[in-house]
Amino acid sequence: MLTQPLFLIGLVAVAIPIAIHLLQLRRYRKVYFSNVDMLEELESENRRQRNLRQLLILASRILAIVFIVLAFCQPVIPHKGAALQSGATVVSVYIDNSYSMECGGMDGSLMESAKKKAREIAAAYDPSVPLQLLTNNASGSQFRWLSREEFLTAVDEIEAGGATAPLATIALRQHEFLHSATAANRHAYIISDFQRTTANIADYPADTTILTTFIPLGESSLANVYIDTLTFNSPAYFKGATVKVEARLRNIGDKAVEKQPLRLYIGSQQRAVTSVDIPANSSATATLTFSIQDDTMLTGHVETTDYPVTFDDRLYFSLPVTSSIPLLVVSGKNENPYIRKLFANDSLTSYRQEPYSNLDYTHIAESQFIIIDELHAIPSGLAQTLALFVSDGGTLLLIPPADAETASYNQLLGTLQAPLLSKWQSTPTRANSLQYDHSLYRGVFSGRNEEMEMPTVQGHFLMQLAASTVVRPVITLTDGTHLLTETPAGKGRLYLFTAPLRPESTDLMQQALFVPTVYNMALFSFPQPLPYHLISSTAPIPVIASSASSQPFHMVSISPAQPRLDFIPDIRRIGSHNFILPHGEITLAGNYLLATNPAEGLAFNYSRQESDLTCLSTSDIKQTIRDAGLTHCSLTPSAAKSMTDFIRSRNQGTPLWRWCILLALLALLAETLLIRLPQRNSKV
Repeated sequence: MLTQPLFLIGLVAVAIPIAIHLLQLRRYRKVYFSNVDMLEELESENRRQRNLRQLLILASRILAIVFIVLAFCQPVIPHKGAALQSGATVVSVYIDNSYSMECGGMDGSLMESAKKKAREIAAAYDPSVPLQLLTNNASGSQFRWLSREEFLTAVDEIEAGGATAPLATIALRQHEFLHSATAANRHAYIISDFQRTTANIADYPADTTILTTFIPLGESSLANVYIDTLTFNSPAYFKGATVKVEARLRNIGDKAVEKQPLRLYIGSQQRAVTSVDIPANSSATATLTFSIQDDTMLTGHVETTDYPVTFDDRLYFSLPVTSSIPLLVVSGKNENPYIRKLFANDSLTSYRQEPYSNLDYTHIAESQFIIIDELHAIPSGLAQTLALFVSDGGTLLLIPPADAETASYNQLLGTLQAPLLSKWQSTPTRANSLQYDHSLYRGVFSGRNEEMEMPTVQGHFLMQLAASTVVRPVITLTDGTHLLTETPAGKGRLYLFTAPLRPESTDLMQQALFVPTVYNMALFSFPQPLPYHLISSTAPIPVIASSASSQPFHMVSISPAQPRLDFIPDIRRIGSHNFILPHGEITLAGNYLLATNPAEGLAFNYSRQESDLTCLSTSDIKQTIRDAGLTHCSLTPSAAKSMTDFIRSRNQGTPLWRWCILLALLALLAETLLIRLPQRNSKV
C-alpha cells in the first residue's frame, strides 16, 4: 500500500534513460577486406556483448528511478486489524507506580524505563491526539484529556507510592474513560513489571473496541525479606498487661536467611528485639513480648533490616487501651454468688448487677457484656433490646433456670438464629469434650490434657436445631448434647449455657475451667479493632468516635519519620457505628491520630502484594492472552525496542521506503560497475 501515491508521477523520469539509450545507438558501415572470416566472427561477438551491456545499464537506470520514486511514495505493508481507522484517535497510558517499580532496570530503575516508554508513546502520535495518564492512585485529576506537553509534564511528576491495584481493575477504569470520548480509534497501554500478585490478565475485560498493548519492563530477580503480618494474642489491652506479638516474616529468595533482626517499638521507644531464621522461599514466625505501661492508646511498629527493597521493612499497628469493660448482670430471683465473686472486685471489669424488676434499660446500651442469669421468662421488650444489643456488637450470655419458660427464651434465640431450648433432661452426665482451639481458651492451655477433670451436670436443657441455626459447640457432654454453645449474630455473639450455674445443676463453678470460660467472655466482648489497615484498601474503616460533634474530626500523622499530614476524613454513620470512608488521602504508611475525645489511633501500611517481586515472563503473558482469548491485546516484541517505531509501524504498517532506497542504491551501483567494466579488444 502506498501512503503518498501522488509521487508516482515521478515515474515519467524513466523516459530520460530510455532517450539517452536511443541516442547512444551507433550506425555501423561495412568495410570490405580480402579475408574477413575471422574478423566477422570477432566483430559479431563484441557487438552482442556491447548491446547486452547497454541494455543492462538502461535497466539499472530505470530501476534506480523507479525505486527512488517508490521511496517517496512511502509504501507500507498494513497490519491486519491494527491499522488506524478514519476518524479521531484517543490514547490512555497506565504507568504502574508501585514501589516494586523502584527496582533495577535498563534506565536505572523500572520507573524511569516506564517514563521513557510513555514519552515514546506520546511521540508516536500526532500532537493533536488527546492523551490520558493513569497511575495506581487513580485520582480524579487523572481522568481528563491532556495535550502532549501536559502529558509529558505529568509523566515527569510521577513518583512511586504505596498504592496498588490489580491490572483488571485498572483496565476497567481505563476503558470506562476511553469510552467517554467519541473516537474511531481507542488505544490503551499498560506499562508495568507485571508482578504475579497483581497482574490478573486472565480477568482482563474483553472489549475488542479498545486496542490494548502490554509493555513489560523486564523481570526482577531481587531477593526480599519483609514483615508479612502481625498477630496479637490478647482479647483486651489494659495497663500492666503483657502482650505477645507474633510477626510473620517471608523470604522471597533462593537463599536461606539466618539471624534476621526484628525490633518492636512502642512510640519511639524500643521495647523488644529478637532474630529469626527464614528458609529460602518460605516464611517464619517470631514472637515479641512487651507490657503495656500506660492507659492511653497503643501505637508502634515492628521493623527489620533488608536491602535494597525497604518499603516493607516496617509494619505499623495501633490498638486501643481500655480501663474497664462495662458488665451488666440481670438476675432473676437471686444474684449468682459465683459470678459476683468472679467480677465484682476485678479491676478490668465495671460490674453492675440489677434484678429484672429494677432494670434500667439505658444500662444495656452502656454495657459491653450482659449476663441474663436465671430469668424465668424474657419479656418481648427485653428480647428486642437484647437482640439489637448483640447485633450492634455486644456479647450476651444466657443462663436459663431449670423452670425457664422456653417459649420466651426461644423468641430471642430464634431472632439471633441460635439453637432453641427443648425439654429439660434430669439425667446426670459429664462433659467429655472441650474446644481447645476456641478463642475463649487461647493461651489458657499449653496442650490437650486428656486427664483434666471435667464438670458434671445433674440436669440440662436439650437443644433443637432449626435449618437456619448457627452454632459452635464449646463444651460438649458425653451424650452428644452441649453444655455451652456460641452463636455469632450481627457484629456480636451469644453464649448459651444449657444448665443453670448452681451447685444443684452442675459443679462447673468449682472447676478450674469456670474462670477462663466466663472471664474471657467478658474480655473478648471488648471491640476487636484491626491493628492496622492497608493504604490501598477502599473498605470502610470502623471507628469508635461519635460523629455528633459540631467540629469536624481531623486525621493527623504522628510517626516521627513521616511528614506531617492533617486532613478531615469522611466519617459516615452506618447503622449504629461510625466508619471512615477512605478516598486516597493517606499515601504514606505510619501511625495516625483521629483527633476525637478521647483520641483514637489508626495505623496504615503498604500492601504486601508488592513485596513479592516475582514477575510474569513475556512467554507467560503471551500464553495468558491466548488462553483468555484477548484478541484485542498484544505484547511489545522487546523492552529495548522504541515504542515510537513500534506504534507507527503498527498504526501505519511496515514501512518499505528504506528497502526502496537500498534497492535504488544497488541499481546505481550496478550501473557504475557495468559502465566501468573493461571491454574485450579484438585482434586481427
